Amino acid sequence: MNWPNGLTIARMIMGPIVLVCLLTGSVRLALYIFIVAMLTDLYDGYLARRWDRVTEFGKLMDPLADKVLVSMVLVGFLLIRVPFVSLWMVGVIIARELLILGWRTGLFKSGGGFATSWTAKWKTAAQMIWITASLFYLTVIHGLGLSPGDPRTQTFERALWGLGVVAVALTVISGADYVVCNRNSESDARKTE
Repeated sequence: MNWPNGLTIARMIMGPIVLVCLLTGSVRLALYIFIVAMLTDLYDGYLARRWDRVTEFGKLMDPLADKVLVSMVLVGFLLIRVPFVSLWMVGVIIARELLILGWRTGLFKSGGGFATSWTAKWKTAAQMIWITASLFYLTVIHGLGLSPGDPRTQTFERALWGLGVVAVALTVISGADYVVCNRNSESDARKTE
């Protein structure tokens, strides 16, 4: 086990922890843990490339850790009834992630190659920005004694809903990009996340 892979595993563990924090009302702690998890996502890849420690385990588990983290937080948002996070948004994101995860696992088992596309990177960035902004918003209103859906916060919630729509749109686009690039051959050189 090397440091980059250890950071990947830590990020995967942080997803359920953030979910528990949301369900127990520890929104500020959820925000802090999510930020740490995002930093591990940036840092593990950097370390793996810098130290020449890129492994097959890391190639498979790094995107899986991202998917677990994002899915856990979004499910948490649904369970605590965050008004600007809709079931259809979460459903589209999780369905795309499961589809691509299955396809990517098949490529991995067959020895096919793949690289993360720019659309997948933009998708991940949009999801992380949306979730971070949402957690920050929930932390602020919690500190003010307000609750999601309060009439005084509707403008912010509309903006966060808009960010969510952008994240979902990029999720669909990156999924379509993956399917188009891989429809003819599982060993195509343009494999994307």
